[in-house]
Amino acid sequence: MPNHSPTTTLIIVGNSPGEVAGWAVPIAAEARRLASAGGRSIETVLCLPPCQFASGQEPAVAEAAGVFDRIVNPRTTMRLALGLPGWTPAATPVVLHVGGEFWFSRRLARRWSARAFAFVERAHIARAHRGFERIFVPTPVLKERLGSLGIPDHKIEVTGDPIQDAVFADRAPAGCRDGNDAHPRVALLAGSRDSVFSAVFPFWVKTAAALRARAPEVRLLAVVSPFVSPSVRRTLLARHHASLDAAGVEVRHGDRPSIRSADLALTIPGTNTLELALMRVPTLVVLPFSLAPQIPVEGAIEWLTRVPRLGLALKLALARRYISRRPYLALPNMRAKRLIMPELVGDVTPEQVADEGARLIRDRAARLDLAEALEAIPIEPGASRRILAAIAPGGAGA
Repeated sequence: MPNHSPTTTLIIVGNSPGEVAGWAVPIAAEARRLASAGGRSIETVLCLPPCQFASGQEPAVAEAAGVFDRIVNPRTTMRLALGLPGWTPAATPVVLHVGGEFWFSRRLARRWSARAFAFVERAHIARAHRGFERIFVPTPVLKERLGSLGIPDHKIEVTGDPIQDAVFADRAPAGCRDGNDAHPRVALLAGSRDSVFSAVFPFWVKTAAALRARAPEVRLLAVVSPFVSPSVRRTLLARHHASLDAAGVEVRHGDRPSIRSADLALTIPGTNTLELALMRVPTLVVLPFSLAPQIPVEGAIEWLTRVPRLGLALKLALARRYISRRPYLALPNMRAKRLIMPELVGDVTPEQVADEGARLIRDRAARLDLAEALEAIPIEPGASRRILAAIAPGGAGA
């Protein structure tokens, strides 16, 4: 990067594992690459608003990515949004919303008289779109949906999903695994937030033991997200050390190559289901009702569910109602509008998951069919570049 002062400040607003790793990081990385290639300088800033979906490890993960000049924590982001004294951009800013409450992005843009844009994967921006010059969406279906909700067609642009740039930053998709059929690999993913990980990991430990009994030949990999705090990770691994050893489970830390090379993945609903689909990894999505209360929900209702005694019962009731009204929980199924990634949802036990896992491990043809079905989610990297082109001076968003 040139040493002179930046000509542009790109402020990305969002705060959760999926928003930071899947959207903010690849967009910032591409912005720096484009600036360097053009002999320009850019200041990349990540503003983390307060968010119930955040893990708390977003600052550390974002810093490790090495693509941000500044990371603004939630407390300071709130201060800035309220107009209180604080940090000032080094150059004319552009605000790009990728997650959290739209209020923060609109307030920050107003504070610095900045152009504001948003990338969204759902239609919830319909009531807040007037605060943004242009809205970027991953699919034509979502563009049509936003149009039906009153957003002018010229304001919406289909760019694809930046998560594809994150998934394929290191290499091309691996496709279905066909390497060592004698010892097929099963990856177990337990979520990115401490509360979710603490609830799901023991379930996977029991599943691993049951799966080992049914399919002794498997190689079991427990992949721990980098968004899980070190203290929770150490506590859970120490608590279940004996069971993990007995089941022959290898523990990997934030290891995407281990996930990519798996013959089968077991996971809960979340952004990682989309990543697995893009990597064409046969995946079984599992959500027992007993674990559903640990998953945060949007809006003020989340804080009501944290009330002692009342909160747990309320959240369980809400979770059951939400699940019963949704045809699918995995993102690939939602986007394809059909079941391309199998789901086990309800009063599911580790033994039932192990039964289905063992069946899939022993049926290579079924796994090949699952991997082929995931091709309904097209591989189209380059969304980060398309977003940046639209917000650049003279671009589509100008």
